[in-house]
Amino acid sequence: MSEESVTELRMSDEDRVWAFVLLGGGGGLLLLALLWLTDLVGGLPVVPFEGSAEWVASFDASWAWAARLGIGVVLGSALAAFSILDEHRLLVSDDRLVAVHGKDRRVLRRDQVVGVHRAGKKLTIDGDHGRVLFSGPLEAPRDRVREAFLAHAYPWESD
Repeated sequence: MSEESVTELRMSDEDRVWAFVLLGGGGGLLLLALLWLTDLVGGLPVVPFEGSAEWVASFDASWAWAARLGIGVVLGSALAAFSILDEHRLLVSDDRLVAVHGKDRRVLRRDQVVGVHRAGKKLTIDGDHGRVLFSGPLEAPRDRVREAFLAHAYPWESD
């Protein structure tokens, strides 16, 4: 596949940055507000990890506040990195599709594909005799996915 004729479908760079901002920042804020949260839900009968949360929140020195914030940011950022590394990507060209998930690469020849459709974030590529060649979440923007398949003359079946 030459570089000019390939369209890569994946999470946009902006979405990747937002994943780190929201998950990293959210993790930091969650651990920073842990003392307040344990007081808020302390009377509820089913609170997971209540003892551990109270123990962590009991450290009330200024270094503990900074440590909770830092650990929350690190854990949230690790979750963001994992979600980005675990995403499905598609390389679309005129003669084939390459589905990439982690280190796995699956090549689908153009003549195998009889239909492509998307429902929400889930993209499905159908083959002969009702065989599903690919079915999985694709974080690429909906319009970009549609345009890529139409530009490379694949049978797009969604609106």
